[in-house]
Amino acid sequence: MVTQNSESQGLVSKLRLSRKDAPIIAAYLVVSLLLWQYLTKFFSLSKEIIDEMAVSVVVNDLQLNESYYPLSNSLRVIGPIFLLLFTLVCNEYKTLFSNPRNFRGYSKTLIIVLGFLLIFGLSNTFEFRAKSQVWMIMGGLLIAGIIILFDAVNGMLDSLIGTLRNPKNTKKIWFEAPIESSLTLLAISFYFIVLLVPVLLPAFSIYFTSIFENVVTFLSFLLLAVFIYSAWDISLERHNPSIQDQKFSSTVFLFAIPFILFLILRVMFLIKTNEDWRLSYEFMDDVGGFPVTNWPWQIDASNDSRWTFFRAGVINSARATLLSIVLCTILGIFIGVSRLSNNRLAAGLATAYVEFFRNIPLAILLFFVSIQIREWAPDFGAEVFLFDMFYLSKQGHWIPQPATANLVIAISILIGTRILTGYLDRDGVDDSDEGLIRRMAIWALASIISLAVFLSGDFSIPELVQPDMESTASWYIVPGTGFKITSPFIYIVTALTLFTASIVAEIVRGSIQSLPRGQVEAAISLGLNPFQRLRLVILPQALRSMVPLLNSQYMNIWKNSSLAIIVGFSDIFLVILIMMNNVGKLVPLFMLLLITYQAGSLLISVVMNAYNARVTRVRI
Repeated sequence: MVTQNSESQGLVSKLRLSRKDAPIIAAYLVVSLLLWQYLTKFFSLSKEIIDEMAVSVVVNDLQLNESYYPLSNSLRVIGPIFLLLFTLVCNEYKTLFSNPRNFRGYSKTLIIVLGFLLIFGLSNTFEFRAKSQVWMIMGGLLIAGIIILFDAVNGMLDSLIGTLRNPKNTKKIWFEAPIESSLTLLAISFYFIVLLVPVLLPAFSIYFTSIFENVVTFLSFLLLAVFIYSAWDISLERHNPSIQDQKFSSTVFLFAIPFILFLILRVMFLIKTNEDWRLSYEFMDDVGGFPVTNWPWQIDASNDSRWTFFRAGVINSARATLLSIVLCTILGIFIGVSRLSNNRLAAGLATAYVEFFRNIPLAILLFFVSIQIREWAPDFGAEVFLFDMFYLSKQGHWIPQPATANLVIAISILIGTRILTGYLDRDGVDDSDEGLIRRMAIWALASIISLAVFLSGDFSIPELVQPDMESTASWYIVPGTGFKITSPFIYIVTALTLFTASIVAEIVRGSIQSLPRGQVEAAISLGLNPFQRLRLVILPQALRSMVPLLNSQYMNIWKNSSLAIIVGFSDIFLVILIMMNNVGKLVPLFMLLLITYQAGSLLISVVMNAYNARVTRVRI
């Protein structure tokens, strides 16, 4: 009893206001006003769309309302999207998969899923008018957000079970239960009463007329009241940090619901009413009809479908990205280490490089790189043909093309060797003389075998045809001979490498300088030379802070490759842009482009996160 009184006194003391609280109260009022404007705006827009999509106008079996969606179809679209979002916000999926018998560990997710299934079943059983559909969708999402925010499903279920077991103590049970449990049950009950009474008992629907007519105001006021309660609850700091974080993230998501709902409804409306928004890709089966340089599959512009052109664009973007990642990493590490050199000339040149390339826009850099490389390349007639194998000119660059099978086998040998050495070092790297000799012998043998396999295949040598020694314009490389490296590919790779290497250099420098000085001194005391200190001590520890930052830069390379349109490189962005001009399907093609860049970024992130988990793993 004393403890309860002390807690209540502490709570009251926190609620006491003083002059110092005036700025806080003013901030609450300003924020509340802004939130009110935001809520009423997006709830009104959503209500208008639902009202229009809910009305069915059928004449002679013809639907005159082109924006009409059956309620069940609307729920099939809106429901799964918000169920996924609610599941992520609840953050209970770990318990669901690790201990599915522990229902209390994912009770919020479970009750929201069951609620959606119930509503979906009701939509197929009863006929709901437009005003009821507005309440079903908008009110249902708001109630689900409140359930997540209050986080009192277990307490509510305990109180309900206790009430069923001992109805005489109902009042005592609910008064002793947390207030969030009562509010959760009240919100759920009120939602279903307003939803079902006008359908099951039409005579009593008059009592809910004011709610349906002012549903935007009602829901906005309810959400604003929940915000004020949540902000007050969080400000008291009476929960442990994990619950505080959960309540904060739930509050933020709760206020994102009106905007997310409007976006979904708007897209649904446009897909129904605007031909350009219909995500149909039948046109991708037609012939592309424009030239695209691609490797290893050549494009037949007269016969290949647009899907083939899309694949070619993805491969071209991936080639430029992967090569730029490798080159910028090597160059960035070299420059980053040089910035820390005791040699002032090396450190000064590295600093000048970083400051110059980091502060120039990539588009401008790409423009100047293309101009300079084009000027440096020899003219047709003054071309360079080294050893009758390497051909360099303004028209393009050709090198011998190895047999694809031999190239794949050679790379597979090196990858297999890397897997083997990783397995041998699973218990730690052996840095003894014997271990180093053994590792060097393995890699030397693998390299020799790989090189032998690579060189044993047939090479396609570029063949230069010179029908007229006077007219250089008639000279050409026989199609199908050699491997052509286009000038735009060199432009984009060079620009991406120079630009990103300056940022990588700063990441390397900052990560190295963040290491304790004692690590370097310990390496010096062991008699390691500067290269050994860098390879064995400094860089392995710096990787812990380097890899997450490099992950972002590698994803930027993938996205920045879209600037290849400046130099005319046939990347995915240019291919999609040409298709847009040809067929005019802007929205489907932009969605395809968005998904492509998202998939590439996620793939890079997965690989780098896996590597980051490996380098941050501590073994004792």
